[in-house]
Amino acid sequence: MESFKIVIDGKECEAYPGETVLEVAERNGITIPVFCYHRELRPEGACRVCLVEVEGAPRLVTACTLKAMPDMVIKTDTERVRRARAGVIELILNNHTLECPICDKSGECELQMTGFRHGPKKSRYKEPRREKDIVIQGPLIEIDNDRCILCRRCVRMCGENMGNRVLGILNRGYKAYISPFNGDFVESGCEHCGSCVDVCPVGSLLDRAFKYKDRPWRMDKTWTTCLFCGSGCKVEVDSYHGRVKRAVGRIGINDGHNRGYLCVRGKWGWDVIYSDRRLKEPLLRVDGELQKVSLDRALEVLKERTEGKEVNLFVESSLTNEELEKLADVFGTENVTSDSLGFYNFLKGYEKVKGTKETDRLSSIYDVDAVVVIGDFIEEVNPVVATLLRLSVIQNGKRLLRLGVFPSKKLDSVSFSTLLVDQTEVIDTLKHIILGMMDTSYSSGNREVDSFIKSLRGKKIAFVVGGIHLFSPESEELGKTVAYLSERAVNGKVVVVPPKANSLKVVNLFELKFPDGLKGSVNVVVNGELERDFPGVELPEAEFTVLFTPFYTPDVSRADLVIPIEVWLEKSGTVEGVEGTLELKTVLEKEYSLLEILSHLPVRRESALKGAEVSVVNEPGRRLLEREKGELLLTVLPNRTGWNSVSYYSENVMKVAGERVLLLNPEDFPGTDMVKLRVGERELLLTCRRDEGVPAGHALLRVERFTRDISELLEGEFPNLTGIKCRISEA
Repeated sequence: MESFKIVIDGKECEAYPGETVLEVAERNGITIPVFCYHRELRPEGACRVCLVEVEGAPRLVTACTLKAMPDMVIKTDTERVRRARAGVIELILNNHTLECPICDKSGECELQMTGFRHGPKKSRYKEPRREKDIVIQGPLIEIDNDRCILCRRCVRMCGENMGNRVLGILNRGYKAYISPFNGDFVESGCEHCGSCVDVCPVGSLLDRAFKYKDRPWRMDKTWTTCLFCGSGCKVEVDSYHGRVKRAVGRIGINDGHNRGYLCVRGKWGWDVIYSDRRLKEPLLRVDGELQKVSLDRALEVLKERTEGKEVNLFVESSLTNEELEKLADVFGTENVTSDSLGFYNFLKGYEKVKGTKETDRLSSIYDVDAVVVIGDFIEEVNPVVATLLRLSVIQNGKRLLRLGVFPSKKLDSVSFSTLLVDQTEVIDTLKHIILGMMDTSYSSGNREVDSFIKSLRGKKIAFVVGGIHLFSPESEELGKTVAYLSERAVNGKVVVVPPKANSLKVVNLFELKFPDGLKGSVNVVVNGELERDFPGVELPEAEFTVLFTPFYTPDVSRADLVIPIEVWLEKSGTVEGVEGTLELKTVLEKEYSLLEILSHLPVRRESALKGAEVSVVNEPGRRLLEREKGELLLTVLPNRTGWNSVSYYSENVMKVAGERVLLLNPEDFPGTDMVKLRVGERELLLTCRRDEGVPAGHALLRVERFTRDISELLEGEFPNLTGIKCRISEA
């Protein structure tokens, strides 16, 4: 892109077409104060504090909306500019409540800092301050409208970037204030991502979990990687005297691939550290009873019971690389299962076509013309990845297309084309796309499919696969089909979004098996819970069961030895994420360390796992899903708050937890609010509702957490959470 020169405050600066004067100034170290502007939002020019003088122009102009032009001369610090800027700030401060001593934003408040640098030295305002006295308290977010300067950052962030449109300005003139549209965060559909709190320049939008807890300037700020899902977001963890106070994304400042965006789990799930269900001491079963023992005694028993034995290793996929490698050294790599088994199956199918499990990084979506999203509920499983896909359209002008079964509010509202098909037809539809990419005269016989294909021809494409599709019985066949499709596209990339933070390392390190294929005499469950991570699975019969867990889980009653370990905020190390190797750091002290515990056990693995030779097959996958008359295809979906242990042990997140409900298309609705859901010979009584967003022939069971009754309903289905054959009858 050809650049040109402009002059700002006597300094010659390089600018590019489409850039604003503010962006050029920022890049060249020239400070222009702003309130309504944020680098992650479209310029609005509402606050007028970024006014600058343009040589030859009769009026002052807002730098955030002014496009740079060749040979333009800008002055940001003339007497005229300073006077106008001070006047704007004076008007804002006239009725702004002076609560700096108690405001949680004090010390990082943009109005406070800008007022000191550019505002008037004293106020001329003699009238009593106008108080709005409108405080709106949600479970996690609070709006204090007395402090609001109506910059609309929060409204634009929620509506444009997040696609939720929860917040708006109610009333007009001096009575205007920010509020969820119906006055309640939960009922308005708030995701509680905390992005509005992060971009608020003053103390109007507050994190209620942090309110009155500490001061920004006192806390230690540590950048680490969130392990609550496969997005692997970079997050700032603020602590004081070794106790965590809050987690902050720092949108627009964060240099991680998530750019500061977080979800409800990453923003508020930090309090799992202080859960009253944290396991404090090792437990050993003696004469049928679990008794507290010392760590030395626990290690002695662990070594005695596992040394020389074949171990059934159950691995949860948010452990660090270092922990996983140590587990492989100590327990081996071949008698292992994991909650990433569905992801493993997909990559196994992908490898059969490509000859490798290696896929592309998430950032490859910025290097192509079109992004094709294959999958449902990415916004539930990996919320920040869904946000980044949305922003690739809004901010980068990418063409987004989506193939799925269920609608997606976040993605479909910005997609160029959304193709919704029956779940039994996903692979066949991909085959039509393959044929259409290879032959421009090909017609599938379906106008929507043909239009979808036409939108892709001649484009550089990134195929993004994720969400609940990785938990389908067709996962391996889907992997083959996507790999085959990518080779027929122009410079086709494939991004597979893992369900957990270190699923990729688990897949590359272990030869995963289905749980019923484990043949060891000792069970070892590491950082996992059967109901949550392995729904529908029973522990194999064994002479001894060991549980490594940070929490007092339901599995404790099944174990013979229970050893406490740390949670992710207490760890240092690395994980393999959507953008390569991601780093974890901590300033917190931990009482028990999984790595240290494993270091006391003898190493049995002498060399790295060598995978079997893969015979490459140059063909797509085949359809496996069929439906008989009267059958529906069931999808079991943990709500946004329930995809990891956060909803079990975080008091913050539990405040916005969802409900358990079965959703059916009106065509399939049996006419009663209580139904029996039958899977095989097992059945469960559930609350049921009509939902036109659920396609006919499908059933969507939303759950906050996997409980024992749901796990029993899914017996034998692991790792499938979708495409499960079921029947519905009246209760």
